[in-house]
This record gives sequence, structure tokens and C-alpha cells, in this order.
Amino acid sequence: MNTSRFISDQIDQDTNIIWFENSNNYIVVNDVINNLILNKLSPSIYPLNTESINILNDQSIKEEINTLVSDCNKTSNRKEIEEVDLKNFNSEQYTKICFNNRVVKIEYENKNLKELIDPKFSHLNSEKKEEINYRVCMIDKKIVLFREDKFIGSWNADEMHEFQGKVSMELTSFFHVKDESEWTCVFHGSTLSKKEKSIMLTGDSGSGKSSLSTILMDNNFSLVADDFSPMSISGNHYNFPSAISIKEGFYKSATELYKINFESLKEYFISEIKGNVKYLPPDNKNEMVLSTRCDKVFNVKFGENLSNEIKEVNKGIALNKILPDSWISNNMEHAKSFINWVKQTSFYDLTYSDNEEIIKMINKII
Repeated sequence: MNTSRFISDQIDQDTNIIWFENSNNYIVVNDVINNLILNKLSPSIYPLNTESINILNDQSIKEEINTLVSDCNKTSNRKEIEEVDLKNFNSEQYTKICFNNRVVKIEYENKNLKELIDPKFSHLNSEKKEEINYRVCMIDKKIVLFREDKFIGSWNADEMHEFQGKVSMELTSFFHVKDESEWTCVFHGSTLSKKEKSIMLTGDSGSGKSSLSTILMDNNFSLVADDFSPMSISGNHYNFPSAISIKEGFYKSATELYKINFESLKEYFISEIKGNVKYLPPDNKNEMVLSTRCDKVFNVKFGENLSNEIKEVNKGIALNKILPDSWISNNMEHAKSFINWVKQTSFYDLTYSDNEEIIKMINKII
């Protein structure tokens, strides 16, 4: 069988991760299934053990292994991009953003396009001379992004998340003077730092992770990134300087935590699921952290009737929650970097209902 290159490594007790280069897929399996898959990929290097041989007597399992390996060896379908020219671009709106002493200008064809990006960065507005210029416009009912006059990509109306992710990656690379190829992954999580120790909060939309980030900031944590946490091949998490999106249910608490007039912040409707949000600028009273090592990840869930509890979980179980929402480079060296980070990181499930109590518990762990 024609197979792509792969990486297999043990990440926890009876837990292994396999990465396939062709598909850029990661799968988490136990020791027995790991042995079966590796034998399928390279029988001369990975002979079957007794337990695996016994399992293969089950024809259905054998077929499942064959199908899994076949699927993971398929080359991923990359979106075909039809390049377009920047013609008759009329800039009605623009914004300049300054971070890390670097200024970027983004021009928009109209106000609606501006509101897809600008609200998260309005606290960084500047009128200094820009070093680079981006343009955002609509062409053939698609949102199109240009860097200077170079076409970057186009997205349909149902691909707003991908478009915003691409803009975020472009800005992150510019602010930190990096090429996009230097990033190993981007997590859908919030990274915070305190006294050179850093944590990342993950969780489903509405789980309370942004609210917990806000609470932690009021307890001497510095926000490194909210909802978009980039990690380089060195294993460092880098600052993504957007404001924190605060949902309606947390408006009152946010007002009490911060001495700003929260009611004066503009409200934006995101979607039927996410509802209305306001963007809270990061609190500048704590030290700004440009990059940090993060070795503790908390999967967050808030609920008024939930206990305040933090328990360490198997890395494989944690990854099955994190991987679907993460972007990871398809480069083998980046795959190695990601797996090494997983091996060096502890993962926890965190539930809370009492802000003060959960802060005490987090401080004890870090």
C-alpha cells in the first residue's frame, strides 16, 4: 500500500498519537490499536504482538483499521483559489492598528466589511505611518483580501470564520516579524500569563472561557491571546492583541470588575448562536507578554450549579476536544513540534460556579 510519511508517539499511559503527512490528520489510539496501525503502515518495522493478533481475528476490526489507514493516507482536499485582480477598488473606510511598534493599515470597501475585523482592534487605533497595507473588498459576492496589491484569498459568505482567521494570521505574523510558515498551530483558546507561568483556556462557545479570562486579568494575570492562540515551532505562544469578546450574560460582571464605562462600549450582533457581544480591551495594568511557554491547558465549563473542580485528564481525551477547532501546519517539523508540546503539557477539566474559589484553585496548580 502506498503510504505517506507519518509520526507515532506515546503521549500518555496507553495513549498514542499518529500523524499522517498526506492528510495532515492526527488520530489518538490506545496501545493495541497503535500496534495494528503501525504494522499496517510498516509491517517489517512494527511486527504484531500477541494481543493485536488476537484482535485481528475480528474481521470487522480488521476492516475498520484498513479503512482508517486508507482515509488518513488520502491527500487533504485544499481549497482551489481562483485568483482575482484588484480593480477599481474604492476605499470608503480604513483603520490603522499599532502593536509591538508596528503599524498596519487595512482599507475596506465599505463599513460592513470593516466591522468584520475592526471592533476587536479599535483599542489599538493609530494614525502613525503604516509599514504595510491590506485591502478588503467584495468581488463576485466573495470577500477578497489583498496584501498591498497581491491577492491573498477569497471567501464565500458562509466562510467568515476562515476569512477572519486568515486576517488574524496575517496580523500576527506582521506584528511579530514572522513568516506564516514559522507558525506550528493556532488554538481556539485563550492564553494568560502570571509571573512567567502561563495557561491556556479552551472550551465550547459559551462555556465561560472568555469570562474566566476577564476574571483572571483582574487577578494579576496578563492576557496573551483571546480565542486565537498562535504557537511557533519553538513551542512558544505569542501575543494576539485583540479585545476580549464579552457576551450579554457577563455584561454586569465585566462592569463590576473594570472601572471603565462598560455600557458605553458598542454592541455587535455576531450570530443567532453567539448573540450580542461587546469587545473589552485588555487591561493594561498587568505586564504585557509578547511570547510565553504554556504547559497547562484547562477545558472550561461554567454553570451556576456546577462544583468548583479541576481534575487532570488523559492527554488523548483532551486532544479529542481541542484538535477539531485547531489549525496545525502540515509540515513534518511542525507536527513534531506540536507532539512535543503535547507531551510536555498537562491537561485539565475545569468546572466552576464561584469566581473567587476557582481563582484560588488555578493559582495552586500553576
